Amino acid sequence: MSSKTDDQLALAAGLTAKTQQLCLGLESGAADILDLVTPTTAELLLWWFGEDMVLARQGLNFHAGQKQAILNAIVAHEVLGQERDHWTLLDLYQACAPDALLTGNRMNEVASPKHAHPKYCFKMATGTGKTWVMQALMVWQLLNKTAALAEGINDARFTRLFLVVAPGLIVYERLLDAFCGKLVAGSTGRDFSTSDVFKFADLFVPEAYRDAVFAFVRGNVCSKAEIGLKATGNGMIAITNWHLLAEGEVLDDTVEDVEALGAPLDPHLVVGAVLPLTPGRATGNSLDVLDRRYARGNVLEYLAGLPELMVFNDEAHHIHEFKREGETTEVEWQKSLSRIAATKGRRFVQVDFSATPYNDVGSGKNKRKLYFPHIVVDFDLKSAMRAGLVKSLVL
Repeated sequence: MSSKTDDQLALAAGLTAKTQQLCLGLESGAADILDLVTPTTAELLLWWFGEDMVLARQGLNFHAGQKQAILNAIVAHEVLGQERDHWTLLDLYQACAPDALLTGNRMNEVASPKHAHPKYCFKMATGTGKTWVMQALMVWQLLNKTAALAEGINDARFTRLFLVVAPGLIVYERLLDAFCGKLVAGSTGRDFSTSDVFKFADLFVPEAYRDAVFAFVRGNVCSKAEIGLKATGNGMIAITNWHLLAEGEVLDDTVEDVEALGAPLDPHLVVGAVLPLTPGRATGNSLDVLDRRYARGNVLEYLAGLPELMVFNDEAHHIHEFKREGETTEVEWQKSLSRIAATKGRRFVQVDFSATPYNDVGSGKNKRKLYFPHIVVDFDLKSAMRAGLVKSLVL
């Protein structure tokens, strides 16, 4: 790993070192972190990582990369961010890697408005179980928010409102399977007993909370067509692919990935900007197209109006930025996130998962990887291979 890469991943290194220090003795229940988190979080940490529970589950446990990701998130968001009216990416750098702010343009970058809320990126190799980390963090948030509200406290660190964003339809369907269970043959219903949270409940949720967690998931998951329309109970888990939030950048949500080349706009796109509810040429006067475009605006307004929200972006490198003439530029999708975040302050939390959280910039000999500035854990392919989690690559 080059020194330049080390500089770009300084936040992950600093936070990991701080987390490991706080978690010394966690397996035996004697770690400092247990005194710095809520009683609910302490109970979860001992359930997930306590030696007795790990042995009792006989192999059904988080591996080292997942464990570090979960612990880093809790330290960054709950421990370091407690008793703060605001908690931004700049604040996290100042707490974990202040020297990194002195290199290059890092200070100006992390102080930009799009980083003015809690923002964490998990660099985890493909196939190392990012979805399990996502679900563990959701349980942590949900149970803490529930406990706080029961005591009359509206703790800004926790929420029961979640948005899960996939890069395309294949991952979108996998996420629905993970949260709701697989489709029942011959119907549109799903078998909840095949969902991750139910199948692996012995890992994710202490017994006393299972009924409540199951009820929450079953009653509050919204597909992309239901966001803002489905009546949910005491929270929301909205699952969509990123096209729904693209604010007109992409009209066809069956497209898996889009490369924006920075060419001048076609005349029909200019007309579309002026008359945004004109149907596409390929579909004639299809009302379905008009409905989808109208609904996209409604979904953005609905999400922007929520008092708080935690967004999980799966495979986030697909949807963050694109290159135009060698430079990286914010995509419309990220602008939508900034709009949703605008009124929420630290009550908007962005959690990104990616095996390759970087953009290639420059060309030829000057080509280099520009890593996302908010990477808080680095579990790379070499680490995953050493741990036996992914097979070695054969050329």
